[in-house]
Amino acid sequence: MSNERPSGGTDWRTAGEWIRLTDTEAALPPRETTFTDAQAGANFVVFEPGWLPDDCAVVETTFRPEQPPGRPEGVDAEELGQTPWSDGNPCALRAVVEGEGRRLRIKEFLYDWAPPAASIAPLWGTEDPTPVDAGDAVGFLGTDYKDNRGACVQRARTQIEVSVLAGEFTDEELESLLDGLEPATDPASRDSGATAVRQVPFHRLSYWARYRFESVGVPHGLWDHGIARPYHECVPCSPAALGDAEPQLLVPGESDGSERDVGGEFALDSVVAFPGADAVEAVYRHEATGSDHLWITAAAPDSALAPELPPEPADQPAAVRESVALRDTTVHYAALTEDRGAWEAVWTENGVTYVVVAGASRALDGEGFRRLVDGLEPA
Repeated sequence: MSNERPSGGTDWRTAGEWIRLTDTEAALPPRETTFTDAQAGANFVVFEPGWLPDDCAVVETTFRPEQPPGRPEGVDAEELGQTPWSDGNPCALRAVVEGEGRRLRIKEFLYDWAPPAASIAPLWGTEDPTPVDAGDAVGFLGTDYKDNRGACVQRARTQIEVSVLAGEFTDEELESLLDGLEPATDPASRDSGATAVRQVPFHRLSYWARYRFESVGVPHGLWDHGIARPYHECVPCSPAALGDAEPQLLVPGESDGSERDVGGEFALDSVVAFPGADAVEAVYRHEATGSDHLWITAAAPDSALAPELPPEPADQPAAVRESVALRDTTVHYAALTEDRGAWEAVWTENGVTYVVVAGASRALDGEGFRRLVDGLEPA
């Protein structure tokens, strides 16, 4: 089914299933904006730099508006600032920072293809990524997919990626840039404009789920996780139906109030079923920060979303990949860095294959993650 849309621009509040962009004249290019104004059409919390080097300033801020999937005849994806690897047209913000003989780019968007590959998606392949403090989250420094010095962090579900385009920025400057990011606010309003975004479950913000459009294949993490997430055919579920999900999900237990309790710090964000893949996925967020994320997948052993056991390593170096004794079975554990994450666990229990992925965190470490996995309970 395909319907022509009379206007190319839309946003996550008004998107409709199966709508496709077919009219060349309706295709909208990126527009110049401010961080604050960009929030109105973004399905992510917009952040702006709260710190820049003394010689630097933001010289350009553009917003790529969300549009339905499709590439009309005669439309050049690059000219419209659209993604070259897909006919999807999600929104994104791009800002350029310039100084004396140097320049970098900041990109922001909702990373909604899959779990954000070991928290270093744009730096994938970096031999020894450097974890750094970034507000309430953990960011990383490394080499990005364009072979530029880069940095990244996920804050409040917003993927923020920095790429050095010219000249040099020190690691200390890149860390300070990530650490100083602040939600864009309107001085004339007490509402940052991001309240609605913060309250909407992740899978209902997802571009690919809303438009029923197949997303691109990306690395999922430190283990080989199989096929791309089929969000185009997923079914968002009510939290009340969590316990009825099949295959059965395992979830963090209730907080016991102890200092060693970890699972109780995570609150359910959203859950979806993948009927065609015989799998269920739940996403949790750290209650205090809203940034640290936990993904739990339950899949039938023959599901395309169930990694082979033992799982194959992904093509990303990791500090740890080993088999550990947890849950009265063998759990395949991996950590990008043991102290700051990201972490992953894969195992089979009661005929179900489970995958647990935790993004980099200031509240967890490897021991805490393994304790969280060990304490998971049936939903």
